[in-house]
Amino acid sequence: MAHKKLKISNDGMQMEKEESSLKKSHTPERFSGTGCYGAAANIFIDSGCHYWEVVLGNSSWYAIGIAYKSAPKNEWIGKNSSSWVFSRCNNNFVVRHNNKEMLVDAQLQLKRLGVLLDYDNNTLSFYDPANCLHLHTFDISFVLPVCPTFTIWNKSVTILSGLPAPDFIEFPEQQECICRPQHESPYVSGLKACH
Repeated sequence: MAHKKLKISNDGMQMEKEESSLKKSHTPERFSGTGCYGAAANIFIDSGCHYWEVVLGNSSWYAIGIAYKSAPKNEWIGKNSSSWVFSRCNNNFVVRHNNKEMLVDAQLQLKRLGVLLDYDNNTLSFYDPANCLHLHTFDISFVLPVCPTFTIWNKSVTILSGLPAPDFIEFPEQQECICRPQHESPYVSGLKACH
């Protein structure tokens, strides 16, 4: 069941932050980082190459990435050694892992974020698919299965899964057939709520 301030669509592919209560609220949550709520996909990935996109809508605060099941539930994703994210806070774009942040080009006008998880080759990459841009790659020595994660502070995001990786992404030859499936695959088939 989702937190009362997070709505998940019936198909499990869209999440929306209920904003009306925060606009009226005078609690510290309105002004602090605790006003974020997240969801994890309903699968864990332990092999293969997987690509999905997140339609960002008008959200100006979000964090999209992956986490181990052991990642702390009451901590921002990317603030620990068990999660990796691409995040936007107003006009700042950063990648974050283990409480270390690195600024990404602030001139981005992202409408969609492409995510490529190549578990077998130990990488997690983020892309601007509309402009054919690589944004960042994490090199990760995976030790456990990971789960796609999605956190929002405002508005909504929609997950598009089962997509082939765009042609502008280059792969080692042996990975191409895995990362560009010939049929749709539900890599990320729905969300479960967490906060």
